Amino acid sequence: MAARAENESAANSHTTAAALHGLSLYRTRTDRVHLIVPGSHTRKNSRDVIRHHLPLDSTDVDVIDGLRVTTLERTVYDVIRTASLETAVVCFDAALRRVAWDERAREYIPSAAGGLRDVVMNRIATNTGARGIRQARFVAGFADGRAQLPGESVSRLWMWQLGMPPPELQWRVDLGAGRFALLDFAWPQLRRWAEFDGEVKYTDPEMLNGRTAEQVRESQDLRERAVRRATGWRVDRWGFDRMHTLDAFARYLRGLGFTP
Repeated sequence: MAARAENESAANSHTTAAALHGLSLYRTRTDRVHLIVPGSHTRKNSRDVIRHHLPLDSTDVDVIDGLRVTTLERTVYDVIRTASLETAVVCFDAALRRVAWDERAREYIPSAAGGLRDVVMNRIATNTGARGIRQARFVAGFADGRAQLPGESVSRLWMWQLGMPPPELQWRVDLGAGRFALLDFAWPQLRRWAEFDGEVKYTDPEMLNGRTAEQVRESQDLRERAVRRATGWRVDRWGFDRMHTLDAFARYLRGLGFTP
């Protein structure tokens, strides 16, 4: 859901703007539109529109499909201050991936990610008294665009909160004949790796790329066997069914033998 600007200076913002930019979110309401409406006015929030009374420079506004929307940088800054910690990490991860992931080469470009991170961190540094700035500061340092799915972002955050050894992200394993696999999470020192097995892999037309869900599963199985042959490492998989709460995820990880 989005809205036409109520006046020439207003713009869709926060999680509404994130959705318009195509960024992933996590457990976020989509039935309420967020608008930044600068200047003085008397209109109050309604059941489906939340109005933020904040300054909005013209350089902080883009137009997407005819709608005024806060820029990617401003959107990330607003979301990581005001949304839940999980949503904040998911959103910033997605924004970094947007600017820094080369899908053709399947490589992450740190300089491109650093450019966006620096812009957001500079905005944080110049707004030290703003709401949620401590969370924003943490998220700006923690975010990593190598995460492909929201489940990977939340898994990484929760593993950090649980004191687990930090995983290597998108760890490359050579499979021979010029082939390679990128692992969601890898602990080379523990000789194990893990994958977040989100349902989107089997339902999103873009990720299916003309294949059936069964063909994707067969491909995943072949890939897993190839990685295990190449590394000899143990593999574990989980999805959101194991992540209803942080405590449930902690119990599941302990069952796998992971300890802080």
